[in-house]
Amino acid sequence: MFRAVLATIVDPGYKIALFLHILAVVLAFGPTFGYAFFFSVTPQFPRATPAILAGVQKVDRYLVNPGMIVLLLAGIYLLADGDWETSEAFISVGFLAVIVLFGLQHAFFQPQTRKARELAERDLKAGAELGPEFMTISERLSKVGSLAGLIVVVTVFFMTYKPFL
Repeated sequence: MFRAVLATIVDPGYKIALFLHILAVVLAFGPTFGYAFFFSVTPQFPRATPAILAGVQKVDRYLVNPGMIVLLLAGIYLLADGDWETSEAFISVGFLAVIVLFGLQHAFFQPQTRKARELAERDLKAGAELGPEFMTISERLSKVGSLAGLIVVVTVFFMTYKPFL
């Protein structure tokens, strides 16, 4: 018993990596679940839309992107340092999810959010309403955002429940 406690104190690398891994999930993906609530006010307050999109871009830049990098690096460390004698299907799910989410973030969300912000600013300079082009992009962001949220939830389930062990 004493040796196990001492080993944990002397070699805390795995537990620190696990803490960073979980913290990265919370910081990277937690705020993204609030985006839909932010956008729900745009019909009543269309002039707030560019500011909301600027906030989303800031969260993406300072939480989502760095969080995904820490998540991936900590995951690689956990994989290398852990004792994985049983099925590792949950690990594959995690790596697949972070790769898909990285792809969505950089190939879809960032360019579409940038375009939505430009369109909102353009539309609001011309009048008091957001145009149909903005609305199309907003709907697309909402649908793909729901998919990304589902990926996060399913992955958290696999990582905590480990159904294939």
